[in-house]
Amino acid sequence: MRFYSGQRGNEPLRYYGRTPIYVATILAALYAVGVVVTVIFDAARWPIDSLLFSTEDFYLHGHLWQIATCTFINIPSFFLPFGIFFLYRFAVEIEQYFGRVALLKFFALLLATIAAMLGLWHLAGHPGLYAGMNEITIGLFIAYATLYPNLEFLGWVPLKYVAFACIAFDALSFINTRAWPGLTVMLAVCGTGFGFTRYAKLGGSLEFGDWARRLNPFRRRPNIRILPSPTTSAARTSGPANMAGVDAILDKIARDGFASLTQGERDQLEQARDILNKKKQ
Repeated sequence: MRFYSGQRGNEPLRYYGRTPIYVATILAALYAVGVVVTVIFDAARWPIDSLLFSTEDFYLHGHLWQIATCTFINIPSFFLPFGIFFLYRFAVEIEQYFGRVALLKFFALLLATIAAMLGLWHLAGHPGLYAGMNEITIGLFIAYATLYPNLEFLGWVPLKYVAFACIAFDALSFINTRAWPGLTVMLAVCGTGFGFTRYAKLGGSLEFGDWARRLNPFRRRPNIRILPSPTTSAARTSGPANMAGVDAILDKIARDGFASLTQGERDQLEQARDILNKKKQ
C-alpha cells in the first residue's frame, strides 16, 4: 500500500487518452530520445564529447550545460529499456508523494551531487568524464526505498533490505575494479537520495528562498519573547503555587469571616481546594 501526501502538484500534468502524463513521464521520454541522439551522433561520426560531463570543461572552461545533457547520453543495450522503465516508476512514485516541483529539485540535486564529487576528484588530480543514467536511477531507487522501507519486494522481502543489498553489491564491483571515483559517486548519490527523502518526509522546507534566508549572515533576526501560557500564568497568579496569597486569604477568614471574601478570593480558594483534593487521590 502506498500513501500520498495530498500536496498540490502531485496530480498528472494532463492525460493522453487514459494515460496520465507526469514530469516523470517526460523525463523517461527524454532518456529514450537521448538514446536515439547517441546512436545518430555515433553513426554520423559527429563529436559527442560536448554533451558529456567533463570535469575539465565544466570547471575550467564553463561548459555548464554538460551537467544537464550528460545523463541523457546512453549507449543502447538489451537492458536499457528496463532501466528507463524503473527510472520512470521510481520517479513517478516520488512525484505522486512530494509533487512535481520536489521531483525536479531532487533530480537537479542528484546531478549536482555527481558534479561535486567528480569535481573533488579533479582537484585530487583525477579528471574524468561522466555520462549515463545509472547513478540517477540509483538515487531515485534509494529515495523510493526510503519513502517505503517496509514495502515488500516480490511479496516477502522489505524494500530496505533490497536497497542495502544493491548498495553492497555495487560497492563490491567498484572495489574489485578499484574504481574509487565511481564508488564515491555512488555512495554520495545514495546519501543524497536518503537524506532528501527523509528531510522532505519529515516536513522540511524545499523552497530555495528559505535556505537562502538561513544562509544570509546579515538577515535580521526576529525578537522573540516567550510568553507563558494562559494556564501557567493563571496557576502562578491564582493557583496554590502562590501560597502567600492562600495564607492571606485564610488569615482574612479567621479575622473577618468568610463573608468578607471577594469573588476572586473565593475562586482562588476553591482552586486551591480542588488541587489539594487531586493530590490526595
